[in-house]
Amino acid sequence: MRQYAIIAILFPVIVLLTGCWDQRELGEITVVTGMAVDKGEDDKYVLTVEGINATELNKQTASGFAPSIVYSAEGNSLAELTYRVNEGISRHLIYSHMRTLIIGEELAKEGIIDFIDFLERNREIRDDFNILVARGLRGSDILRVTYQFQKSSSLKLHTQLETMMKDWGGDPGVRMNDVIRAWTSPGRQPVMAAVTIMGDPSEGLSSENMKKVTPDALVIIDSLAIFKGDQLVGYLSLENSRNYLWIQDKLIKTSLTVKCDEDRFMGLRIYNTKTWNEGKIQGGKPVINIHIRAEAFVDGTHCNNEFEKANTYLQNEESAEKHLKDTISNTIKNVQEEFEADIFGFGEVVQRQDYKNFKKIQDKWDQNFAEADVKIDTTIVIRRTGIRTKSFLTEVKEQ
Repeated sequence: MRQYAIIAILFPVIVLLTGCWDQRELGEITVVTGMAVDKGEDDKYVLTVEGINATELNKQTASGFAPSIVYSAEGNSLAELTYRVNEGISRHLIYSHMRTLIIGEELAKEGIIDFIDFLERNREIRDDFNILVARGLRGSDILRVTYQFQKSSSLKLHTQLETMMKDWGGDPGVRMNDVIRAWTSPGRQPVMAAVTIMGDPSEGLSSENMKKVTPDALVIIDSLAIFKGDQLVGYLSLENSRNYLWIQDKLIKTSLTVKCDEDRFMGLRIYNTKTWNEGKIQGGKPVINIHIRAEAFVDGTHCNNEFEKANTYLQNEESAEKHLKDTISNTIKNVQEEFEADIFGFGEVVQRQDYKNFKKIQDKWDQNFAEADVKIDTTIVIRRTGIRTKSFLTEVKEQ
């Protein structure tokens, strides 16, 4: 009996202390932080990976060598290429910490669903990385541009997109699951953030680019890439990308510049936003109602506003609401007329709220979206005016 008790105690201990059968020493691996996929010249794809040199990312151990290695291989399958890149890289590659996937524009126009299947199927690659389009460039060009503060190009891009989304809203925050969901939904088309290089891409290859006050090459967030199915069909401006987030109720904070007088403007810092959408089929035509509510404070003004008066708040709130309504409306009309692609997911809203009628037109939803009647209701409440209610501008004589 005692023997059985000892076995019962030791068995789970032995199981838990067996160790990791597939463990590797840190000196044997290279962590891949970024990946780029481009159209191949001889084969279907060119895969480019960025593996970090951890020693150079640490200020105490850095010795002036390149902070990362970027290597490319060409073939017909990403499943093979992720291992074949070791023809030029000595260590075993770890993909579980990948933060950025960049798709070259030429490949994006032809279609991307084939290689996305590998990324979604692979158990090592997580699904929380950014998916971007290199506008007017190959994706590998983006990975090779160095930067001062974060020496890894892909890590820099990941932080840049995250900061942009929190502070202003220019990044749609798209991950792989979002793209796959859009492909499988009858009422939504995919979008991705688009990036490009400001300056000469060839000058960004050198570590000297990191030592200049104004870099010769800098990766910037450029626009919003629009897809129909798995093919890139065009771009929207960065402001439209912010408006896309607003409609999706994903906006955290942003800033609006509202006209308060002739050639004079007022800056509002927007926070506490809430958007909810309603949709139905009425008379055979989709009717979408968008409701946006936001709070704001005055960030700066060119006008001699007397904010000690309640009426001043009401007037500026009305101006801000009209400005927001117009800019959101222009974004939607632009997408309806130019692309006929429901990137906003209005079809999903109608499907939830008017399922029976949506089923009748879901096969041609994008065409119906282009003719949809979209109504926008905006409410902006100005809570504060900074540290003063009365501006010094009221005391400055008109020149």
